[in-house]
Amino acid sequence: MDYPTPRTPAEQFAHRLSIALIPPTIAAAVFALLVLAYEHGSIFHQVVVWVVATACAGGLQMAYVMYLRKMKQVSAYDVPERLQRTKPYMISAGISLGGLMFLLFLNASVFVWGLMWCFLVNTLILNAINLRWKISAHMMGFTGPLVFLFPLFGWELLWTLPLIALLGWARVTLRAHTIAQVIAGALAGIALTLLQAWVIIAVILPLMK
Repeated sequence: MDYPTPRTPAEQFAHRLSIALIPPTIAAAVFALLVLAYEHGSIFHQVVVWVVATACAGGLQMAYVMYLRKMKQVSAYDVPERLQRTKPYMISAGISLGGLMFLLFLNASVFVWGLMWCFLVNTLILNAINLRWKISAHMMGFTGPLVFLFPLFGWELLWTLPLIALLGWARVTLRAHTIAQVIAGALAGIALTLLQAWVIIAVILPLMK
C-alpha cells in the first residue's frame, strides 16, 4: 500500500498493521477455518474450494488493484481516493459472483459459498455507500467474516475486539479514515453480514430445496 512515508514509530506500526490485516488476508484465514470445519470431501476437494474462495474473495481483486496502480489509474494500492474506488468495487463484486458460481458448482458447504455471497452483496452495498461517503473497507473486511466464525467459536470471538480496535486506530493514525468512518465500517461489516446470513437461511436455502 502507498501511504505517506510513516514519520513516527506509531505511524510505522499502523502502516505494518494495515498491510497485515488487509481484507484478502482476513478472507483467506476465515475461509481456511470454514473449509477445515465444514468441507468433508477429499483433501484435493478442500484445497480447491479454499483456493477458489480465497482467490475470488480478495486475491484476484488485489491483483487487479496492483494492475490499476501500475497503470496509474489509482493513486495508491489501498485506493485512498473515494471516487477511484467505484471501478475496483464493481470488478470485485463481479469476481465474487464468479467465485460464488464456482463454489456452488463444486458443491461447497453453505458456510463457504454463503460467505462468498456476503462478499458479493456487501461489496455492492459498500460501493453504494462509497458514492456518498468513504466508509472503511478495512474494517468491514475484518468484522464481516467473523460472523461466519461464530458457530465455530461462539463468544470466544470477543478476543478479537482489541485487534479490531487496534486496526481502527491504525486507519485513523494513517489518516486513511476518520473515527466515524472506522466505527461505521466495523458495525456495517457485522450488520450487513448478519443480514445476508438471514437472507441465505430464510430465502435462498428454501428456494434451493
